[in-house]
Amino acid sequence: MRSAGFRTRLLASLVTVASMLNLSSASIAQTYPSRGVKLVVPLAPGGPADTTARMFASALAEGLGQSVVVDNRTGASGVVGTEVVVKSPPDGYTLLFGSSSVFAVNPAVMTNLRFDVRKDLKLIGLVSQASFVIVAPAAKGPKTFAELVKLAKAQPGGVSYASSGTGGIIHLTGELFKLEAGLDLLHIPYRGGGPALVGVLSGDASIAILDISTILTSVKSGKLAPLAIVSTARSPMLPDVPTVIEMGYPNVETRSWYGLAAPAGTPADAIRKLEAVTTKIASSVAFHEGLAKVGLQPLLMTPAETAAFIENDLSKWARVAKAANVKAEE
Repeated sequence: MRSAGFRTRLLASLVTVASMLNLSSASIAQTYPSRGVKLVVPLAPGGPADTTARMFASALAEGLGQSVVVDNRTGASGVVGTEVVVKSPPDGYTLLFGSSSVFAVNPAVMTNLRFDVRKDLKLIGLVSQASFVIVAPAAKGPKTFAELVKLAKAQPGGVSYASSGTGGIIHLTGELFKLEAGLDLLHIPYRGGGPALVGVLSGDASIAILDISTILTSVKSGKLAPLAIVSTARSPMLPDVPTVIEMGYPNVETRSWYGLAAPAGTPADAIRKLEAVTTKIASSVAFHEGLAKVGLQPLLMTPAETAAFIENDLSKWARVAKAANVKAEE
């Protein structure tokens, strides 16, 4: 009898130990992150999104205590890289560092997307933004925003604007300006911000609308004249340049913005960890200083503000794309 009792107690003890070991293993397995993270950037190396992503990746690696590898997956205005993340396992180890083009513009101008950014991605947080500037060749272009508007009204279709490509956020910004100001401007799309900059510097385009980091050097060297900032506030990098809003067009406001997202269905503990680290990075002085060096600014919002902000951009660009009949191929 005592032998049977001993075996029963031993078996019970072994079951208890096994349960404790299983719980411990499960706890370890659920700890995020337990290995390196891949940060997919769906836009080309060297641009504002890539520059911000690499600064962010370095800080993210420190915050997570794991390596973070930047993986540029370019193509179709960010669609290729975005789809890579959408189709990845939702485990928090493949993340998307996207832009306003990815999250708000592509859904407005592309009708054949194979994913829905609202349903297939979980936005973790925004971290930075870039103001757009209307610029003209300093030697022979309009010298002020008022002069540009006067010239465009006097020559319908005779004033052209360079953008970084058809269906992109800068193209839509130009169309928004045209709609609100009642102007007829000729759109000249280039394959990226760099070529668009060359186009306006050479005089092939009358003006260009480009992010401030792209044009800042040319403005400071006197090659380009900044006519207006397309934002709600003046830029600290060009404090003497007025906004389009100040010039009497209150609805002409936009900017490029960048943030982190994960595939929908990523575990809540991973999302919470990423949100906490992202907020810390976006609030840090070191990150702000790094952004300033490349002509970018921080963008800090609560989750509720972020959701409303993106929804507003989605609606705005859908309206502009429809009004201007702008469509882009995936």
